Amino acid sequence: MTEEIESTKTYSIVKNDIEQFLSAINSHAFTTGFLDKQYNIKTRDAKRYRWQILEQFVVNKRLEQIDTGKYRKVDSTEEEVEWREADVDDIVKLNWPLNLNRYIKIWHKSINILAGAPGAGKTAFLYNFLLRNMYYKDGVMLFTNDMSPEEIKERLQNSDVEIPNPAPFKVFDRADNFADVIRPNAVNIIDYLDLNSEVYLIGEEIEKIYRKLDRGIALIAIQKKPYQEVGIGGMFSAKRAKLYVTLDSIKEDNLLFHKLTIYKARGRADPLVNPKGMEIKFKLQGGINFLAI
Repeated sequence: MTEEIESTKTYSIVKNDIEQFLSAINSHAFTTGFLDKQYNIKTRDAKRYRWQILEQFVVNKRLEQIDTGKYRKVDSTEEEVEWREADVDDIVKLNWPLNLNRYIKIWHKSINILAGAPGAGKTAFLYNFLLRNMYYKDGVMLFTNDMSPEEIKERLQNSDVEIPNPAPFKVFDRADNFADVIRPNAVNIIDYLDLNSEVYLIGEEIEKIYRKLDRGIALIAIQKKPYQEVGIGGMFSAKRAKLYVTLDSIKEDNLLFHKLTIYKARGRADPLVNPKGMEIKFKLQGGINFLAI
């Protein structure tokens, strides 16, 4: 019976199968092996038809061949940007630790990265930011994979900030695939993005989060080696970021304190002042409160 079905795979049938497949996908890459398995293309004639059809689609610019037996659907759709009607004052109004508002401004649909060395105050920064913005009109969401409920409560209690009951923000336990749960218009705080040994995928994960945003933002914490310029994933972690700050612990004159560095700032509070490279030394009080030195 199988041989009979295979023998009826005419050129027209194979083309119809491929047309159906292309209508169901976006611009993701696929292989001829996947097509053959999906549509039972096994005979020599059927594979020859498949090859002819794919080659014709490449000529017609419907497909791009990116490797031997590997193709990508060409996406020729365009969406013109109506930039003349844009409101340059329409920014996300947020309150940042260490009074960063003096130097930066945040646009809608933006990725913001906090790369911190161990013990440099990464989680403290996020919780401080959370409390400063907990009444944001479209909601604040904290996704954590590093803190128990007891640790979270203790951290927030040490802030000396009165938190109503119920709290005006939400806290969720989440370890991966953050793009699946991002609120497009909210302030989304991720503590923290950890891909274990597959750090080269961090850029791809950040891109997925970016694509889910509409008028909201994401503040994403990642790990960083001490004194390294950027966090895990290297430049891939910085590609989509509108704001990229790093945290380190440093020792000077036998005094131990912390340092925030603005590595990248696309939005400037003062167009004439570029905050890139600016450093702010600080101490932590009560585990969550920042005191600039």
